[in-house]
Amino acid sequence: MKSIARFGPRICGLIKVLSLFTALTFTGVSPALAQTPIVVGQSCDMSGPSSTRVKEYAIGVDAYIASLNAQGGVNGRPIKLVRYDDAFKPEKTLENAKKLVEQDGAVVFFGMGSAPSTAAILSYATEKRIPVFGSLSGADSLRKLHPLLFHFRASFGDEVAHIATHLQIMGMKRLAVIASDLPIGKDGLAAIEISAKQNGLEIVKIAQITQDQKNLDEGVAAIAGVQPQAVLILAPAGPGIKFTEALKKKGVRAQLFGLSVMSSDSLYQALGDQTRGMIITQVVPFPWSSKYAIAKDYQKLMAEAKIPMSIDGMEGYMSARLLAEGLKAAGTQPTGASFVKALESMKNKDVGGLVVTLSPEDHVATNWVEITMIGANGKLVN
Repeated sequence: MKSIARFGPRICGLIKVLSLFTALTFTGVSPALAQTPIVVGQSCDMSGPSSTRVKEYAIGVDAYIASLNAQGGVNGRPIKLVRYDDAFKPEKTLENAKKLVEQDGAVVFFGMGSAPSTAAILSYATEKRIPVFGSLSGADSLRKLHPLLFHFRASFGDEVAHIATHLQIMGMKRLAVIASDLPIGKDGLAAIEISAKQNGLEIVKIAQITQDQKNLDEGVAAIAGVQPQAVLILAPAGPGIKFTEALKKKGVRAQLFGLSVMSSDSLYQALGDQTRGMIITQVVPFPWSSKYAIAKDYQKLMAEAKIPMSIDGMEGYMSARLLAEGLKAAGTQPTGASFVKALESMKNKDVGGLVVTLSPEDHVATNWVEITMIGANGKLVN
């Protein structure tokens, strides 16, 4: 781009015109339609307890959409992502959802935040026939088939089952659980009780922490008292950081486990080397791997954009990429109905080596889960 810029704005303008002409030639989109963006709406936590994680996710989303639009967008039309902050408050999510549809003209809800926030908009989405794609939550309570709700990531139950299998392989039998009073805590507890039996684990203590966290010290003390070999933390990034800090202060020396929504990046930024050795499940391939085509694509994009990579950014990138595949298959004038039909028609769709199959009976794109450990200087070890 530096070599182009020195020839001045006229050359840059000519290149944009030629790029647009090429896109229109191959897609058959009229110039008027090509100037009309496809509006995608997002409400998520950009200032609340999970904002550190969500901001990294948003970086991956925005980088992909910017790159896609620079290449002509989807079927010759740019994607316009309108994002509002809901600060992890479901009532604000619903307010934002109405604004996204009635003011901004969104045809799809994308990357909505927590489980309560996603649940809060489902009735409205049903009323307006707006698909909800790629909630940031893995809550099992949202996994009951809904005609308009599609999931990109594995569920909390999938992640918990993976941890239980890992514990069994490592020979760790005595497990304590500290759970937030949120869907991740409730769903996670139900899942670990099943997985513990399947893997011969003994749950020696369960500490259920209220949302105001007034019983946090009491719960941590109870866990310290039973001296478990491992502690499973069932909480999103904000509360999860507080739980981890409390466990460390109390001198709990057990192996700590957390789910992907705790965000290894957020943990390290908040607590530094205290997090070293913590095991966190992830729902996307390791971003620094040379094994997966989609990871290489992400690496290339972020290098060109001069943006640091992150595991949460990788999730955002992959979610946005699958969103674009759905919009592409939905036609030049996508609607909620055509987007749903496009997703439900995906059969063994290869997206950078990630093979996705969706159907009217299955709205979960992937159940991918793997284990990572926080190493020195916050670097993840795979």
